[in-house]
This record gives sequence, structure tokens and C-alpha cells, in this order.
Amino acid sequence: SQIYQINQNAGNTTTVSDETATCLKQILDLSKASDGAMDPTMGRVIRLWDIDGENPHIPSDDELNSLLENVGYDKVTLDGNKVTMPKGVTLDLGAAGKGIGCDAAKKILDADKNVSGMILNLGGSSVMSYGSKPDGSAWQVAVTDPRDTEGDYLGVVTLNGTEFLSTSGDYEKYFIEDGVRYHHILDPATGYPARSGLTSVTVVCDDGLNADGLSTACFVLGKEKAEELLKKYNADGLFVDDSDHVWMTEGMKERFQLLKDTYSIGE
Repeated sequence: SQIYQINQNAGNTTTVSDETATCLKQILDLSKASDGAMDPTMGRVIRLWDIDGENPHIPSDDELNSLLENVGYDKVTLDGNKVTMPKGVTLDLGAAGKGIGCDAAKKILDADKNVSGMILNLGGSSVMSYGSKPDGSAWQVAVTDPRDTEGDYLGVVTLNGTEFLSTSGDYEKYFIEDGVRYHHILDPATGYPARSGLTSVTVVCDDGLNADGLSTACFVLGKEKAEELLKKYNADGLFVDDSDHVWMTEGMKERFQLLKDTYSIGE
């Protein structure tokens, strides 16, 4: 793939397609807007933890620090279609991959006028609604309870027309050691799982890549900083904290219905 070619050519400049350059620019813009909370150079650190692999473990400080030296979105330079980054830096677009997939699907649907409405689910954490239902009613998407992932849903989010929803939570991939939950959403500043007081973040906006990347960034940032970031992107956010409170931006209040009485809505 082109991302593989960029990584193999680290230390030099790689020319990529317009599509790849457009995705990279959007990701780097989001990385900057979030002060690096979402960072596309974290791939090697993620693989070191191996949280959803065969050998999930807490890395040594030495291992982590050696990889963190090569982490930083600002190490990647994009000039038109030319990508340059130093040796040792690795690009990994996993934090936005499902959103990119949703955007690609939307392009196909826009070109195919036979489809008036549909809903697309990429692995549960990324959802796209498209067009309208035959009866004109809104789309309804369930949100997982981060502490009851096999049982009842936390609530339901309404999507109107073509919109993108993404959820990031500490319940999707994790292991527990000595009573501590180590999940897959890593903080680029520390290399450790983010500890922002949140257990789940759901974002709704008009772009798949942004929805996907924003849910990760917001989880790392914590509720207050996340709300500021969402304003920049005109996106709605739903935050679940580790005290079983649900917090919402103004726009989300109009589209979310809480179904679980074990949670309370924070004001």
C-alpha cells in the first residue's frame, strides 16, 4: 500500500495519490487541532502493547521511551502529494481507518442514484447513515454501555439524513493486570492507555474520517478539552465518565435518549 511505501521510504520523500494526500492532510490537521491527542505515528507503540493480539503486556519504560522518540505528527511533512518523514517514524492510519472506509462508501453511493437510503456499520464503532428511510423517519443507532457490553444498550442516538457516528471506548480491546484496565486507546504524550476519566466517547458529524479521529482524540483529551475541539469541527459529542455520568454537547442533547437507569445525565 502507499502507507507501507511511505514507511519503507522513511528518511526520503514519497509521492502519493491525490486520495492518500487528501486523507493525510485531514489527519494531520486533526492531529494539530487536538494538540496531538490523535497521532498517526503511534503504530509501533500500539503494536508493542499488543492489546488485541497474542501477547498483551505492559512494556518496559525503556522500550516505550525508545519508540516515543519517533512519535509526533509534526515529524510528517506533506507538501502537495509528497510525504517526507525521518527514519524511524512510522505512519499508521488505524485511528481513522473505519471513517475513511465510510467516506469511500459515501462517494460510491453519491454516484449511484439507485440508492435512496441505507445504514452502514463498520465493526460497531463506526456507523454511517445515508439518505432517508422509505417512511421518512430518522435513523436510530444504539450506543453500547461501556460496562455492560453484552447486555442492554446505554441509549440511542438519532441520525438525520447522511451523518457519521463513531464511538471510542475502553471496553473494546483491553486486558486487566493487578486490577488495572489497560485499554487500546493510547495517549501519545505518555505511550500508556489514556486516563481522562472517560469510559466512552461518541461523536456525530458530517464526515467519516473526522468522526473516527475525533472520537479517539476526545477520549484522550477528556471532556472539557474535547468539547472545545468538537466546536471547531461543528460536531456533537456524548461522553460517559467513570462515575456513570453521561455528558452531552448541546447538539447531542437533541439527538440522544438514555435507556439505562444506572447512569445519570450530568449538567
